[in-house]
Amino acid sequence: MQTLPFRDLLDESLDEAHFLWRRWEQELASLTRSLDEIYSWTEDRLHGALDGVRVASDADLESLLGPSLAGDVPHHAAVAAHLLCTSPSPQARALLTEAVRSASGPKLEAMTRGFELAELDGNFAPITAIMLATGGEHRALLCSLKAFRRATLGQELVDTYESKVPALQARAIRAAAFLSSERVDAWIKAGLESDNAEVRTAAIVTGIRRRNTNAWQAAVQLVRMAHEEASQLLPLVAMFGSAQEQQAVLAAVDAPAVQKSALQALGALGTRAAAERCIQAMRDEALARLAGEAYCAITGAELERDRLDAAEKNELTPAFEDDNLDADLVPQTSDTWPLPNVEKVEAHWSRVQSRFAPDARYIGGRQAEVNALTTAIEFGPMLRRPEWLFEIAVRTHGQFDIEPRSFAAQQRRMLAVSKGRAG
Repeated sequence: MQTLPFRDLLDESLDEAHFLWRRWEQELASLTRSLDEIYSWTEDRLHGALDGVRVASDADLESLLGPSLAGDVPHHAAVAAHLLCTSPSPQARALLTEAVRSASGPKLEAMTRGFELAELDGNFAPITAIMLATGGEHRALLCSLKAFRRATLGQELVDTYESKVPALQARAIRAAAFLSSERVDAWIKAGLESDNAEVRTAAIVTGIRRRNTNAWQAAVQLVRMAHEEASQLLPLVAMFGSAQEQQAVLAAVDAPAVQKSALQALGALGTRAAAERCIQAMRDEALARLAGEAYCAITGAELERDRLDAAEKNELTPAFEDDNLDADLVPQTSDTWPLPNVEKVEAHWSRVQSRFAPDARYIGGRQAEVNALTTAIEFGPMLRRPEWLFEIAVRTHGQFDIEPRSFAAQQRRMLAVSKGRAG
């Protein structure tokens, strides 16, 4: 009779995996930690917890993970899908296949996220077949899964685009960013003319990645208008725009519809003017934390390390009768960032500004060339890695390609291959 591993130890490993999975996902946007640091702090422990569940017998694995698939907690479903999709057990595959068939919305997206991060093999074929056969949402997520893994996209991509469902079309256009096909160029052209904002944005972002002139012009126009659709496009115009086009990014900081997005885009702009505009914005309590992060992205400063942060106010607990019991108590991520001390930051800028040429862009205090981008990607904080990777992919015509939401080992493999291709 099997006595090990004990069920309570399996339950403990699964609980730890749930906790660490969610924490690791959050740390992919860490303000200060690098890829190596989130691996040592969180990801390594996550792999250990997952391995602690994998030792379960087939029967225990099903009874352990079944409730996670049946429940409504997305990261629980992601962990269960991740573990079951690599299990050699026919029962595990049957359980997962039925769960995928019946899932939709956030649960299906979470399960797909679990698949993205797994070492898939031939055992995954039944899941692929279900995603192909079940419906438009399933096919669209299969497109995203294949794009994430840089796998060959097939008829599912065409079917997803031709679904005429805007959210699915947008997903197809985003997945097609890694293809070289005249059909994709036609989709971009049609997407730019779409009545749906999500489709238009997807067409612009994919088009810019593919150096499509019409997509670029559409992005610049929206940024100049400070249109609410420009939120995702501001950092792209900041990174690739001419000096005149970059002025529109600076101007957008004063536009209420895109103010916070524009302020974050100053970190991608990286000029002296952008750093000085950040310092101005630090005087606005609602913008100060965002401005501090953008200033650090340009200069390489770190508010807490360099003692440029301000003392936080201690909020008094309100009387019970004055407390808003319906308030959302979960802070926005940026609300937890350090608060800059404007006077200290101004003193810091007066010491370092001579290192910044007026017409150059900077990343972490270095001119924004490929070598600086590579260094930032390897050793810099996670928060801005997606935009750095987008920029270097465009500047190297796709030779440099890393998926920033992969596990660290896969990112390092992609980094090594990219360095080899880019020379």
